[in-house]
Amino acid sequence: MAKQRLTELEGAVLTEVGHRGNDTSFKVRRAFERSPSSSWSGSAGAVYPAIARLVAAGLIATVPGETRRGTRLLSLTAEGRAALEAWFTDPLAACSIGADPFRLRAGLWETLPGARRREVIAAMIAAVRAEMAKLEGRDDLDPVERIGNDLARMQQEMRLAWLERAGG
Repeated sequence: MAKQRLTELEGAVLTEVGHRGNDTSFKVRRAFERSPSSSWSGSAGAVYPAIARLVAAGLIATVPGETRRGTRLLSLTAEGRAALEAWFTDPLAACSIGADPFRLRAGLWETLPGARRREVIAAMIAAVRAEMAKLEGRDDLDPVERIGNDLARMQQEMRLAWLERAGG
C-alpha cells in the first residue's frame, strides 16, 4: 500500500496515529467522531476497516495493550511514516477540487423557482453562519488542527459571500 496512493480516510487515520498519538482504534474513531467536519463521521464501519487495511499493509504496527479487554496499541511503522509523508506532501491530491458537498449542490439551487430558491439560499446562509460560529469557538486545537480550522473558516466565508450574491 505504501506504493499506492492512500485514500483520504487512510491518510487521516495515519495522521491520528502518527501525529496526534491516538494509539488505539477506539481513540482514532473518537477523534473522527469529534471532528467538526461532516466528512469524518467516525463510523466504526469505516474507521475500523481502514485501520485493519493499514495494519495488513504494514503501515501500522500493533502490540497488546496493558488492559484485559484485548486492546491493541497502534503505532506507525517506518513504512507507515513514509506513506503518511507521501500522502501529506502529494500536491495533486492536496490541491484537488475533490468532493465538496456545497459545490455539488450550488448549481442545482439556480434551477429552483424564485421563491423556493430564495428560501433555500436563506437556509444555506443560516447553516453556513452556524458552521462559522462553531469554527470560531474552537480554542482547544493543536497547531495542525488550527490551520485546518482556519482554512475551513475561510472556505465558509467564501461560501457565505457567494450565497449573499446569489440570494440578492
